[in-house]
This record gives sequence, C-alpha cells and structure tokens, in this order.
Amino acid sequence: MKSLCKQVLAFVLILSMQGAGFCADIAAHKQALKDAQTSIDALKKEMTTSKWYPKYHLASFAGTMNHPNALVYFDNAYHLFYEQDIKLANGKIVPVWAHVTSKDLLKWKKLPLAIAPNEEYDKDGVFAGSAFYENGLLNIFYTGYTQKKVDDKTENIETPCLATSKDGWYFGKSANNPLIKNPPRYFNIEFFANEFFRDPYVWKQGEKYYALIGTQYEKTKDGAVLLFESKDMRNWEFVNITAIGSKGEMGSNWDCPNFLHIGENDVLIINPTGIKPQGKMFLNKYISGAFIGKLDFNTGKFKQKGPFVLLDYGFDFYAPQVVKTPDGRNVVIGWLGMPDSVLHEASENWSGLMTLPRELKIVNEKLVVSPVEELKQLRGEPISHSEVKINGQKEFSNIKGDAYEIETTVDLSNATTFCIKLRESKIQETTLCYDKASQILKLNREKSGHALKGEREVKLPLENNLLKLRIFVDKSSIEVFANDIAMTARVYPDKASDGIKFVSTGVAVMKNLNFYRLKSIYD
Repeated sequence: MKSLCKQVLAFVLILSMQGAGFCADIAAHKQALKDAQTSIDALKKEMTTSKWYPKYHLASFAGTMNHPNALVYFDNAYHLFYEQDIKLANGKIVPVWAHVTSKDLLKWKKLPLAIAPNEEYDKDGVFAGSAFYENGLLNIFYTGYTQKKVDDKTENIETPCLATSKDGWYFGKSANNPLIKNPPRYFNIEFFANEFFRDPYVWKQGEKYYALIGTQYEKTKDGAVLLFESKDMRNWEFVNITAIGSKGEMGSNWDCPNFLHIGENDVLIINPTGIKPQGKMFLNKYISGAFIGKLDFNTGKFKQKGPFVLLDYGFDFYAPQVVKTPDGRNVVIGWLGMPDSVLHEASENWSGLMTLPRELKIVNEKLVVSPVEELKQLRGEPISHSEVKINGQKEFSNIKGDAYEIETTVDLSNATTFCIKLRESKIQETTLCYDKASQILKLNREKSGHALKGEREVKLPLENNLLKLRIFVDKSSIEVFANDIAMTARVYPDKASDGIKFVSTGVAVMKNLNFYRLKSIYD
C-alpha cells in the first residue's frame, strides 16, 4: 500500500511538471519503463548463484550493467545512475538508465528505472550524461540516441536531452528535447553532426549553467570537448572548443567528460578512444584520464598545467562519474570493466560491476587517487603482523580468501623486487610486482583464470624506499592502490584459488601487514 501511494504521488508530481511545460509524453515513457523492467525481471528469474558475484562491490542485479551515467548527492543520499541493457520485444538490445541510492557509498538500494527510450529523438537508446540538483528538482542530462535511414544508409544521431524529477524517483522528459541541436560547425571547424555529440556534463558557475559535450573533429578524427552555457538549463549557446586533440595522439573521440574543482585547480576528465600506445603505456583501447589546469569561463578554453594523466593504470576502469560529498571531498566511481570486454558471468544472466568509490586529490600539482574512508566500515577484525622480513617466498596460513583487503607498507631498502601473488593456486595467480631499479609496478594476469591475458605497468618512484599498498580483492576483481595511483582488473579464477604469497629478491621488510575480511554489502 505504501509503495502504491508513492507511485500515485509521483504520478501527480509529474503531471504538475507537465502542466508547467517540463515534460513530454508521460504515458509513453511510463510504458517504456514498465517494459524495460519486465525485461530485467525475466533475467532475474533465470539468474544462478555465481562464484564471481562480488561481496562488497555494487554489481548488476540482473542482466548487463555497463558504465555509470551520472552521480549526484541530494536529500541526504548519493544517487548513482548507470547504463542497463534490456531486450525489447523485437529482440533489439537498447540501454536504459538504472538507478540506485546509498547513504554511505557502501550499501546501495535499487530504485525504479529512471529513463527509457520512447521518443523519436531517443527511441534507440538513452546514453550517458550527468545529474544536477537545484531548487527541489533533480535534473538528468542524458544522450538521446536514434537511428535514421538516409539514402539507403543508417545514420546514428546523438543529442543532449533533459529529464526532471521532484522526488528523485520518477522522471519526466523535457518538452524542450533535444536541448542542443548539435550544429556541425564551430569556428570553421567541423564536428560530427550526428554520431559523436554526446554525454553532457552540466554544472553551475555563478549565475550560469555550463555543459561539456564530448565529440570528434571530423576532418582529423581527433577527440574534443565543447563548452555551452545557459541561463535556464533549457536554452543553450555555444561558447568555445574547450579542448581538442592533435594528430590522433589523444584518441578519436572523447566520451563522458567530467569537470571538478580541487583547491585552486580545475580538473577536466575525459575518456578517449584509441590513444596511440607509448611504449607500454596507453595499451587499453578505452582510457580514462584527466588534465589539471584552469577553465577560463570568458573564453571557454581549458589551459592545462601538465600532461594528461590516467585515473587508473590497470585493465578495467572506464567512464567515471564524480560527486562532491557534503564534507567537500571529490569522489569518483567508474565501471570496473571496458567496452568490448568478455564478461564470463554473462552466462549466469548478470554481468558488470562498479569500482569502489575513490577520492581524488591534488598534492604538489599531482593527481592522487585513494580509497574513500567509508570503506574501513566494511573491515572485520584484522590479522596483523609487523616487521616481517621477506627473502624469497612467504605465506601465512590464516591470510587467504576471495574477498578481502590487504594493507601494508614495504621497505625495499635492501630488496630489488617485491611481489604479491593474489588468488593463487598451483595453476592460477594474479601477480603484482615492483622492480626498484626500473621503478616500475606491474600487474600481470597471464594466469588469472578464464581467458584473460596481459600485463599493465606504471612508473612509480618511491620516497625513502617505501611502497605503500592497499589491495581489494573481491571474487572476480582486484583493485590496487599503490602510493598515489590505482590499478584495476577483472579476474576469473577458480574458487579454490584463494592463496596469497609474498615474494622478494633481497630482504624486503613489511613494516606492517593488516589483512581484513570484508563484510558483505548485500546482507
């Protein structure tokens, strides 16, 4: 009865918004949401218990969870929206916006689906964007996707759109959609008029609203971000090309831009496709990274202070969304996956999970990534050791498992290499190794389990020969935080692969070693 009352109240709220000219066809959208949920419920009935379903990561409740679409804080809770694939009656797969909420960034409650395709401008999918709360309205900015036949060819058309809600549960689409009709030419530079004009990120600065749109310069196929401004969030004017690649070195298109302030600096986050590898860097086809600098709101240009830096140096981190917490921290959540990845859990009618929430800071002009403090609430009683000398190989009988956290500081003054073998057995292991001479940290999953290969590395100079590690292992994922950087990977080991081994060349001293079994967020 309580749920029915809430639905009735939400419907009345949407009707009032429609009367004010905010909403498009309510009934059609409501039916699209109902059909989408029916598709997900069918998969839920067929889900089987999986040895790879996480214990403390947010994961798909059924079907395919893709990357986050928006992250916002309002009404004393965090709201995360993410892309959920559903199958239509005609067999076509399209994305909708799923919606979860949390008081603590740890445990997430599923809410009704937020938006689904039903209008001409978004009939083939509703893709990523952002969320912005102001004056009692939660505004979702999303990418409407539709396909049209032109001269026997299919054109993919993407446009920024808006949906609003008064209660944060039920959303009505704006009658003004699409918000920006993506003209293809700015300052005599042609951008893709259709396919690459997406992922609006919106925020307020002073008395104006600003939107970043990810796109591609058509002539050279360079990625770019365009800046627009508005006085009312519904009528937008072009400001400038905020940032653009050169000669293909920064990828072919820039997806899911985010923008944040940290101290005196601005940070522009982009997700380029196809950055040219530089040695053993930029080996992933899809990359998430950031520029530190300053955005000039008068000119619309972003002036960077230093090089493009990755937000994660591992295999599986994409399309992050950022939220400002009530206490002023900048927290990011990304997809613990990649487009085109083979997700072995899909055979059990679920796939996909989100990364743990991470805090972004700037220290000495450098972007620092670390796990949020809230994660310590998941810890059980520690198994602790101190001043442990490793010279060769060592393991502990009570330190093993498939869902845990390791926290350690290792003194490498008298060692040349130090490695940890995770999810280890006679035939499987994921290896994290640091080489002091080259100052390289490597994450290797050649033996991680089902059909995964490769190695990723990052240059990581040490201070006072100290390597500080926090490692989160959860059924089918590993997140490494080493000094100021992160490395993330999906892994698919057998359940019996639960060992942990510490290996060194020379004498490495673990100044402290804390092992925590972590509580489930699904209890």
